[in-house]
Amino acid sequence: MRNDDIKGLDVVKGMALVGKNKMVYTRLLKSFIGNDFCNQLLAAVESGDTEQVRQKAHSLKGVAGNMHMEGLFNLSREIEAAAKEGLNLTPAHELITQIIEMNSVTINSINMILENPNILDEIS
Repeated sequence: MRNDDIKGLDVVKGMALVGKNKMVYTRLLKSFIGNDFCNQLLAAVESGDTEQVRQKAHSLKGVAGNMHMEGLFNLSREIEAAAKEGLNLTPAHELITQIIEMNSVTINSINMILENPNILDEIS
């Protein structure tokens, strides 16, 4: 398996972040799944509270950036920017749909790694 076969995250960069420590990396992946960032962001968008949207998008952006989840990072950055500028959140609804799809892809990849930790040896 190659790094490009894993959708939603860059395993090579993620493993480098933790000094190629598989146990730490898998703990981070489990933590990501355990935090419901996307649903929190969705709830904030539905409430129309731009400050909450900004905060939730910022949190997701930070985690996604640190863990090299580029798709989620870029989408959450767009939502954060719109909320920061106080813009109408209607475009955020469209981005939320994309985030939910990307989050699903990312979580599927994470689950594949968690179920087959030897993947990390093959990739890193």
